[in-house]
Amino acid sequence: MAKRKLSKQQQRRISSQQQNIIKDEESLDKSSSQTARVISHHGRQLYAETEALEKIKCKIRQNLGDIACGDYVVIQTNKTATTTPSASDVSTNKQYVVIAVKERTNLLVKTGIAGAIKPVAANIGQLVIVTALKPKPNPYLIDRYLTAAENLPAKALIIINKVDLLDDETKKIAEDLSNLYQKIGYCVIKASVKHNIGITEISDALSNTTSILVGLSGVGKSSIVEAILPKEEIKIGDVSQATGEGKHTTTVSAFYHLKDNGIIIDSPGVRDFTPINNSLDEITHGFIDVRQFHGACKFSNCSHLKEPECAMQQAVSDNKLNKQRFNNYLRLMQEFNQQD
Repeated sequence: MAKRKLSKQQQRRISSQQQNIIKDEESLDKSSSQTARVISHHGRQLYAETEALEKIKCKIRQNLGDIACGDYVVIQTNKTATTTPSASDVSTNKQYVVIAVKERTNLLVKTGIAGAIKPVAANIGQLVIVTALKPKPNPYLIDRYLTAAENLPAKALIIINKVDLLDDETKKIAEDLSNLYQKIGYCVIKASVKHNIGITEISDALSNTTSILVGLSGVGKSSIVEAILPKEEIKIGDVSQATGEGKHTTTVSAFYHLKDNGIIIDSPGVRDFTPINNSLDEITHGFIDVRQFHGACKFSNCSHLKEPECAMQQAVSDNKLNKQRFNNYLRLMQEFNQQD
């Protein structure tokens, strides 16, 4: 299992990534440098969008650390002279090099192989959690995404997709999920791309902020983007018949403009996304319904399991706190404590 508890080395790495910024921009040659935003990252090169909405391909200077989709970067423009083979005519081509990453408002990261830290997206205003009736919704996964949103911090939006597949069983699942998270205070939109349900509401909710879509492969993230932006060429994948899970269709995060200055980052499907929590307090903060009872227990070191006069256990008994959410909270706490 990937580590969820950050080591000191990992914490230093994230800190250094956040500090890869220009200290003295006045020292730059303004005629050959500009600010752009990363729209797609491919190894040692990336595509960025300038303030004039020009999309450019850039090389990356060494020792800048990890760069994420959504980062604001400083681009240096170099001109190179080339001679055409048929004549002595000399033409000038522009080459773009990323020389710095600007300070981030936040950075969404995940754990990769052997607990390595991998950035997902930067400068996010809203985390859009997409679930569907096929594959079956996973409330624990939804809650893990919500803890990430709360700790970024960023606004959270939950989309229950593929409601055209409703039957008696899935209708109850969709209603229970919607009622649970709306009662807590989150916005929930039921959607169907096939029947154009909820698409306008989603488009409105994505305006005036930078959003990232997260969720299992096959839940319809790319299909939703395609419905909102029909002119964009977005590759759509089928759900695997063998596993019921989706085939990965977005291999690198992509960046799209929406109405009213909205921006959407479509990330690769994350099958086992784990928010990186630095402390138990971060987990508690990530559950907005649980945290209101934090500190109200009889014992300051209450584990909320079997201790007497536990405020959280009492809240569950009084139906003031959803039992499923509380169990997911305890599960995250337990997994954190089990890490080295």
